Amino acid sequence: MAIEERTLQRIEVLLLQATQLCRGDEHGQVLSENHRQECAGWIVSATNIIQLLCLHPTSPYLASAEKIVARGIHLRAQDQVGEVASILAALLTDAKQGLITSIADHARAEIFDDFLDHAIAYSKQNRKFEAGVIAGVVFEDTLRRICRKHEIEDKDVSLDNLITELSKRDILSATKAKRARVAAHVRTKATHAQRDEFDIKDVQSCIEFSQEIIANELDG
Repeated sequence: MAIEERTLQRIEVLLLQATQLCRGDEHGQVLSENHRQECAGWIVSATNIIQLLCLHPTSPYLASAEKIVARGIHLRAQDQVGEVASILAALLTDAKQGLITSIADHARAEIFDDFLDHAIAYSKQNRKFEAGVIAGVVFEDTLRRICRKHEIEDKDVSLDNLITELSKRDILSATKAKRARVAAHVRTKATHAQRDEFDIKDVQSCIEFSQEIIANELDG
C-alpha cells in the first residue's frame, strides 16, 4: 500500500475516533481525566498528520491546528478534538482531490537529496563510476515518479520514450529534454558498467539536472 493511501486511511480512522471523543458532559467538559488524556493523544496524532501533509509553515491547515493546540489541552479538550477534526476532514477532502502536495513526493525528495550528496562527494573525488551509478538511479526513479504524478504510464517504458512524452506535454522543455537524455545516458552506461561511455562531466550534469527536477516537481 502506498504511503499516500496509508495516510488517508489513518485520517479516516482519526475522524471516526473523533466522533466518540468530542462528546462532553452536561457542563460541556470532558467526561473524566482519562477522557482528557485520550483527547490529548488524539490531538497529537491528528496534528502530526497535518504537519506531514502540510510542510509549508504558512499552511492555513497547519496554522489553524497549531492555534487550537496552543491553548493547552484542559477540561474542554473534547471541543478541541472537534475543531481539529473539522480541519482534518477538510484536509482529507482536498488530499483526495489532489490539492495537497504528496507527502510521498516530499519524503522521496529528501531521500534523493541524501543520495545525490553521496554522488557529489564521489564526483569530487573523480570517481565517476560510483557517482554515475548513484546519480543515474536517482534520475530514473525521479523521472518515473514525475511521470506517474502527471498520469503518464511508465511501466516497462524506456527512459527515452518517457522523456519524449514529458516533452510533448510541455512538462520538459526542449532544453530540459536534451539534458534529461544526457542523464539517461549516464544511467544506462553506469548500470551496465560501461565506464568508457561517459565522463565525469556527464555525471555532474546528471546530478545537477536531477537536483533541478526534484526541486521543481517533487519538493515543491
